[in-house]
Amino acid sequence: MVEERINSTRVTIFGETYNIRSQAEPEYTQMVAEHVNQTMQSIKKKVGLQEALKIAILAAMSITDELFQSRDAAEQIREELDSKCDSLLNLIESYMDRHKAEKLLSG
Repeated sequence: MVEERINSTRVTIFGETYNIRSQAEPEYTQMVAEHVNQTMQSIKKKVGLQEALKIAILAAMSITDELFQSRDAAEQIREELDSKCDSLLNLIESYMDRHKAEKLLSG
């Protein structure tokens, strides 16, 4: 059994310091924490709220919206790729069928 390494990373979000334990690399954890912090700071400036809990909830909503939009975009790209692959396969099959027919006629 492969044991996953647990990393402990100290991060600061909205003026509070947290010790995050996860399997992610510390740099990644820092990057995630910075995104959360920036989102919370942006909401604080835009909305003018001071209550950290309300700001955190709005930040969670904003980040979740980003996630859902990214998922939708990825799904749209996946569907476009599937369609293009199907078209390409149809072209290849058509070429192969024509090539077989030409071979049969010529010899």
